[in-house]
Amino acid sequence: MTETTDFEAKADIAEIAVERYRQGLLTRRGFIAAMGALGILPALGAKAMADTTEIIVVNWGGKAKDILQEVMCDTYTKETGIKVTVDGSGPSAGKIRAMVESGAVVWDLCDSGAGSSIILEQAGVTQPIDYGVVDKTKVIEGGIYNNGVANYVYSYVLAANPKLLGGNVPQSWEDVWNVKDFPGMRTFRKSVRGMLESATMSMGVAPQDVYEALGTEDGIKAAIDRFRQLRENIIVWGSGSDSQNLFLQEEVAIGNIWSTRAHLLKDQMDEGAFTVSFNGGVMAPGIWVVPKGNPAGTDEVMKFIAHAQTPELQVQWLEAIGCGPANPAAAALVPEGLQKWNPSSPENLATQIMYNDAWYAKNQIAAEELYVDALIN
Repeated sequence: MTETTDFEAKADIAEIAVERYRQGLLTRRGFIAAMGALGILPALGAKAMADTTEIIVVNWGGKAKDILQEVMCDTYTKETGIKVTVDGSGPSAGKIRAMVESGAVVWDLCDSGAGSSIILEQAGVTQPIDYGVVDKTKVIEGGIYNNGVANYVYSYVLAANPKLLGGNVPQSWEDVWNVKDFPGMRTFRKSVRGMLESATMSMGVAPQDVYEALGTEDGIKAAIDRFRQLRENIIVWGSGSDSQNLFLQEEVAIGNIWSTRAHLLKDQMDEGAFTVSFNGGVMAPGIWVVPKGNPAGTDEVMKFIAHAQTPELQVQWLEAIGCGPANPAAAALVPEGLQKWNPSSPENLATQIMYNDAWYAKNQIAAEELYVDALIN
């Protein structure tokens, strides 16, 4: 086969995209995105779709995609007549930035994180939240940013199987490091995020003082050393499903996992075989971000965000998949039996700390290397 030039390759891909579009196998948004990515429509992306009557909301897929579609999106369509579709392909900061910088934006609203929202704002690729439309009083403390606003919360929590612990139920991170009274395998995330905080609290540091303790090199090393001490009793988890399966298969007795997975495990495990404690939990908000040049336009997307603040809808979201309401008014509407599993209930809020993105922006790279070394060496 003869060598092709970059231009010829792009032309061939463009021809294929045109044919798929004509056959109805590629959406208008997908076609324009493909042309923009190829550099064929460098400035047409947003402009060509400015008259769209559809909002594309992007999250990380799985069951959460279907729940978001049903609870938030379909209800907005019912109220307004405007179609809202969830894309579950994963709105990474890199993808959002690439879309905006190529002029081929096909997403209107993205389920991001606090750290990513700050990075994207600094890169100039997201829009400010219109707090004249989006109500700040309907957002949990720590969930308001210039170019992002909380849509739900989740936590890193202490999960355990008392049946594997001789009936003992751990109450604090100190118990997790107490192998004598709580024997068995532990599980921690293979990434440092959300893990060092628990190790710091296991040394008796009060939750409100955790990031101050981790603000020094000695404090970070002390937390890392705690994992080295437990190394022979640790099985790491990489994805949420990994942590869930470790408990389902009774490979671990105790560990630090996401509250959303704990929400699923409570219904999957036998009675008395699973507990969770938010004592010393690390709470993190999911954050809505709006890419610059989004096809549906700013006004309509802000109205959708405001719709998603409805407390009754946020309670449905919690019931379905364990995402805690970001609207404080929703707490009183949560069924009694679900209160203890809700990351943002007043009782659980009182015992947790908010995830500190500023600390991670400064320390994550160095801390990650030390953490992985402690787990495997």
